[in-house]
Amino acid sequence: MIDDHDTQLGVTICGFVHRTVSSVKGGLSLIVASVVSDYAGTMSLMQVITIVSITAAVFTVMGIGAAARSLNWLSREADAGILKLSIRVLMPCFIFEKVVGNPVFNKASNVYMPPVWGFLAVAVGCLIAYSYARGSGTRLGFNTSDKIHSFAICIGIFNYGFIPIPLISEIFGERALGVLFLHNVGVELGIWTIGVSLASGGLTKGWWKNVLNPPSITIVISLIINGMAWDKLVPEFISQITGILADAAIPVMMLLIGATFYDQIFHAKVEGDRSSPWPVYISAVMLRLLALPILFLLAALCLPISVELKQVVAIQAAMPAAVFPVVLTKHYGGDARTALRVVIATTVVGFVTIPLWISTGISWLGLENTVLEQTPKEATVGPKLEPVEAMRIAGISVRTSNRKEMAPETGQIPLLYQKYEADQIDQLIPSPVNTKQRIAVYADYESDQSGKFTILLGRQVPADAEIPDQLDKVRIHRGNYLHFTGEGEMPAVVPQTWEKIWNYFAESTSHTRTYEADFEIYDEASPNRVDIFIAVE
Repeated sequence: MIDDHDTQLGVTICGFVHRTVSSVKGGLSLIVASVVSDYAGTMSLMQVITIVSITAAVFTVMGIGAAARSLNWLSREADAGILKLSIRVLMPCFIFEKVVGNPVFNKASNVYMPPVWGFLAVAVGCLIAYSYARGSGTRLGFNTSDKIHSFAICIGIFNYGFIPIPLISEIFGERALGVLFLHNVGVELGIWTIGVSLASGGLTKGWWKNVLNPPSITIVISLIINGMAWDKLVPEFISQITGILADAAIPVMMLLIGATFYDQIFHAKVEGDRSSPWPVYISAVMLRLLALPILFLLAALCLPISVELKQVVAIQAAMPAAVFPVVLTKHYGGDARTALRVVIATTVVGFVTIPLWISTGISWLGLENTVLEQTPKEATVGPKLEPVEAMRIAGISVRTSNRKEMAPETGQIPLLYQKYEADQIDQLIPSPVNTKQRIAVYADYESDQSGKFTILLGRQVPADAEIPDQLDKVRIHRGNYLHFTGEGEMPAVVPQTWEKIWNYFAESTSHTRTYEADFEIYDEASPNRVDIFIAVE
């Protein structure tokens, strides 16, 4: 059994977490969020409240799993079967649903950069922890190679899966979630190469088979489907099945993680010295929850990576040590006591530091405008009457109607966006006024919203720019426009915002639409926001 120091800390932790989660429901989240908001700088109080509440919800579900284990509702005998079901069925369905058809992978850098980052994150974390433990030596209790290697593994391998997944899903949405899955392929590679090498003294035979697991294979298959543009060919019946199973993936795994963590605190059987655990506790927190978050966030700030990968880094930098390295060190003869102490300390302190670091990361990386609103159905703000100067837009266009767009098989707008990316239209537009903004113009209305119209997707160009023959152009006239704002997950927020617009004009007699030219603005700085301007008399 683990010694009294570890048991006492575990009891203290469980009591603290229970009281804190209960207090969140009673209003503590407002106090914590206020403090974090002040520290994080430009983060709004409401955004920080969202992050704190989501983090508390994740730990609460884990706590339910721990309670189920203590009451023997979730038996240890069932763990292996639940884990196999989750890894071989539920998670592949979850990944398939989130990756297939995800437009984030239209950008090549979102395919190759995330796994590279994931691998390097593990490598750098292990190297820093190894150097720290080796340099500290007996002063901090790292007096054997097993302790040094186990410490390095547990610090380097962060919780990369089932805690970040719900956080990223709720805070940033499906685009970032898709990038997370590719990032985790690199983490898996790091675990089964660097991690196993530290634990066993070298690569084991057949290590690559562990990397080619069902989730990784599902990611590859999903990317192939996207690359071949087969996502529209997936039968609705298959989508319904994967959707049902995907909904169960995260709750099941969170409960199992909570049960496993309970076992590690109260029932872990480890042999070894009776030295004080506090040097390991403090070292683990200082490295995993202080030094490495700063390092990774600074790297994300300085390196030219995509917004979605920055979102992943903002979450992953905040993560505590994963539970799996405890199993890894036990299997390969490492020091399980050191591994357990790292996991306990970082998970406990992580309950407090996770929302702090996520909020800080979002602020440092300039991601405030990418945080999802938690009430997307109320996403439309406004409208405000604003004067707009004349603009000239160049791009590609298609003739369609709202009736056509209601049915996936006849909708032309998704095809227009796909063609825009595939044909690299941005490179054909001469001297765009703002390279960070893309504009969609609705013009040449046949009658009103029920008739046909032309939509042009492109960018604003100078009035005297020479437009290539292969591009179309349209002019937005100077005048008054009602400005509607929609915030939420793309692309669903766009039709939601248009529905609000139609309802507004159906109920209001203050303004009358001219149906000359309406337009949407998409800014790269705010990927989850759309600004829609409606021409009025």
